[in-house]
Amino acid sequence: MFSFAEKDLRLLKVFKTVVECGGYTAAQSEMNIGASTISNHMSELEQRLGIRLCQRGRIGFRLTDKGAEVYEAAKRVFASIGDFTGEMAGILGQLTGALNLGLLDSAITNPLSPIHDAIWRFNRRENDARVTVRVEELQVMERLLLDGQLHAVIGCFPRKISGIAYEYIYSEKQELYCGRRHPLYEKEPRSISVQDLSHYRVVSRSMWMQTELPRLMVESAAATVNDVLAKSFLIRTGSYIGFLPKHFGDVWVATGELKSLLPQVLGWSAAYYIATRKGLSGSPVTNYFLEDFRAALEDARIEQEI
Repeated sequence: MFSFAEKDLRLLKVFKTVVECGGYTAAQSEMNIGASTISNHMSELEQRLGIRLCQRGRIGFRLTDKGAEVYEAAKRVFASIGDFTGEMAGILGQLTGALNLGLLDSAITNPLSPIHDAIWRFNRRENDARVTVRVEELQVMERLLLDGQLHAVIGCFPRKISGIAYEYIYSEKQELYCGRRHPLYEKEPRSISVQDLSHYRVVSRSMWMQTELPRLMVESAAATVNDVLAKSFLIRTGSYIGFLPKHFGDVWVATGELKSLLPQVLGWSAAYYIATRKGLSGSPVTNYFLEDFRAALEDARIEQEI
């Protein structure tokens, strides 16, 4: 039976660094130790755990299935250590530790989003906090939040899952757009009907398919994306129509690249939430950030009604 010892923490740190660097060579410069030392540490960890963690050789570095599981567990261990460090600093009257945030891309691109002001307010406090921001697919950020690797996630959540607390913060208008080379671009708005739209290729974001496609009376998307930049790119090719956050799409409307289609008929609002893990007592760093975020939200000039 495996029993965790102090040296295992050092070995896990080496293992985690090797994985995140993609192999021994890059990890050498990251940790400033030689390849033979890294190899010895990895072998010792494998012996301690009794499993093969990775394949290495001519085919390159690759985690085994068990190695991938150990890596995920190691990330949770170091996330917990970071939280403990922050809590101890709070007890001692210091504000230090990690603040790991997950943000949906459109929460960043919206200039009225309270996240900008929240981080500014937080950094006006005397602190030594280390802020990390991750922009990932929604499912990835939910998993990282449940694992304790993220402290808060700001974004849209079409489905709610147990274990996560969702606090509504604002809603954002979505409109349908086409590119200037699309057949609908030169058409008079009055001559376009919703029925007409079903004849054209639609690009949809995976998380919004069940919301977007029925509005256009189509059963499937001709193209799928997982971020707003990719979606705007495909729309601007002139080959697809698709919904974008109004603040994002209107930037391209101003340049003539895009045109909004039937906004009064097809426009809809996406609800944004700040999500945290249920039942988790946050570190002082996280709690102060949430306090600053709510203060920023009160002062924000953004629509707060769905």
